[in-house]
Amino acid sequence: MKKNAWAVWALVGLVAGPVMAQSAASVPPEHRHSAARAERQAERERIHQERQAIAATQKSDETACYRRFAVEDCLKDVRTQARNAELQLRARELRLNDAERKEKAADRLRSIEEKQRMAPDRSQPQGSARGAGRPAPASVEEMRTQHQREAQQRAQQQRTREQSGAENRAQRAEESTQRAAAARARHAENVKAAQERRERVQKMQAEAAAAGRKPAASLPASSGLPPVQP
Repeated sequence: MKKNAWAVWALVGLVAGPVMAQSAASVPPEHRHSAARAERQAERERIHQERQAIAATQKSDETACYRRFAVEDCLKDVRTQARNAELQLRARELRLNDAERKEKAADRLRSIEEKQRMAPDRSQPQGSARGAGRPAPASVEEMRTQHQREAQQRAQQQRTREQSGAENRAQRAEESTQRAAAARARHAENVKAAQERRERVQKMQAEAAAAGRKPAASLPASSGLPPVQP
C-alpha cells in the first residue's frame, strides 16, 4: 500500500488554502477580483488532477490487496484513505464556492450602489407626494448585511448537504463491502459442506465394498436419509 502517496494528498489539502489566500492578498486592490478568479480556476484544475491521481492510486492499491492474505482488511484500509483524501478535496471546493459566492454578492452590492449614485435625487419636495405611503428603501449597509447573511446561510446549507451526501455514500460503500464479504463467506461454507458430504458418501461406499455388500446408490445431499441396505 502506498501510504506515502496518501500522506501527500493530506499535506496538499492542508496547505492549498493558505497558499491561495496569501497569493490573493499580495495582488493590488484594483486587480484583486480578477486575480482571485484566476486563482480559483487554477485551484479547481489542481483539485481535478489530484482527484484523478487519488482514483489511480486507489485502483493500484486495491489491485495489490488481492495479492495479500487479508484481502478485505486491506481493501477497507485503502478505501478509507481514499475517502479521507476525497473529503479534503471537497473541503477545498467548498472554500472556493464560498469565496465565489461572496465575491458575486459584493459585485451585486457595488452595482446597486453605482445605480443609486447615477439615479436622480428624489429627496426634493416635488417627489415626496408621489412617494407617500411607500416604505423607505433600505440603506446600502443594510442591504450588504442582508446579502452577506443570506450568502452565509446558503453556504452553510450547501456544506451540510454535501457533507451528509458524502457520509451516506461512504456508509453505502461500507455496507456493500460487508455484504460482498458475507456472500463470499457463505459460498465458502457451502463449498466446504458439499465437499464433506461427498467424502461421507465415498467413505460409506468404500466400507460397503470392503464388506462385500453392494454399494448403495448415492442419495441427494438434502434428503438426510441413510443409504438403502441390500
